[in-house]
Amino acid sequence: MRVLHLIDSLRVGGKERQLVELLKGLRCNSGIELLLVCMDDDDFYASDIRRLPIQVEYLIRKCRWDPIIFPRLYRLVQLFRPQIIHTSCWMTSFYALPVARLSGVKLINGSIRNAFPAGGLRWKVEKILLSLSDCRVANSKAGLLSRNLALDQPRNVVIHNGFDASRIQDIHKADLPSILADNRKIVGMVAEFSDLKDYGTFFLAAKAILKKRKDVLFLALGDGKYLDHYREIVADHSDGVKLLGKVRNVEEYVMRFEIGVLASFCEGISNSILEYMALAKPVIATDAGGTRETVLDGITGILVPQRSWAVLAEKIESLLDNPSLCRSMGLEGRKLLEREFSLKQLADKTLSLYESVLKPV
Repeated sequence: MRVLHLIDSLRVGGKERQLVELLKGLRCNSGIELLLVCMDDDDFYASDIRRLPIQVEYLIRKCRWDPIIFPRLYRLVQLFRPQIIHTSCWMTSFYALPVARLSGVKLINGSIRNAFPAGGLRWKVEKILLSLSDCRVANSKAGLLSRNLALDQPRNVVIHNGFDASRIQDIHKADLPSILADNRKIVGMVAEFSDLKDYGTFFLAAKAILKKRKDVLFLALGDGKYLDHYREIVADHSDGVKLLGKVRNVEEYVMRFEIGVLASFCEGISNSILEYMALAKPVIATDAGGTRETVLDGITGILVPQRSWAVLAEKIESLLDNPSLCRSMGLEGRKLLEREFSLKQLADKTLSLYESVLKPV
């Protein structure tokens, strides 16, 4: 079986991380040959890909919508001759659809990574691309439902994200950055500074707590277009709030968290929440999209309403003051991760999907 994976970039991001995890799992199967095609030269995850190893080709665009990509992708498909093209977003699906049809190749559309509200041009275009694909795979039930797609339709498939447990096997406290050397309790949020993440609510909750107590350090890990904007907003709380920007060794920081937070407006399955759970950290997260599929309220963590910094602050304090509850929620989260979000289940279910798509009708 030959499968071509098409992604727009290997930059820092959720779908990029999940592609790396998926390829890790699939490359262990000797019956599948993989080709990764990337349309950008941002190489944050390139070193992870090189360690696998699999064949990688770059089709660099001169602009976001570059028509020259169509013939170049078509030539690659003729050379590699895949049975399946597996896309990672609506843009890659746009480029892949005509090429797949001309080449007689099955198209698996993997663009459903979030539970976007209906409406807008992007939503409408994506709906068309999804309807024309041979199969639609989402990482959450909420994602499928947000596109008005039925959960019981054979062409609509949910495969949860997977977490590679080897990422946390060699973490040692001696390796921790010096910023974490004091004895304060750390509350952290790992997320991109983008329109979909609600750092504003996180920082408002942090400021409210820091007015009352000095034993807490709030960390924000992530890059994005709003990073500098928020650095200015929290400048007057620089001792208690640290924005670390883009970091590669995320797990080393998460290991020291007391609580992992994710405030957001829209989610599929969050890689950040999986990282918190893998390291047995309780999670406080906005009740958005597919987060209910990872955070079991009152068991593995706590769900809070959107844009409610006061509730978020209250829940953070309640967990900080209850270490035994923190530990029990963290352990339950790790059990859930091992049961439902392993790398093996991601690879096995994806391989089963490939086999089902290729079966004669």
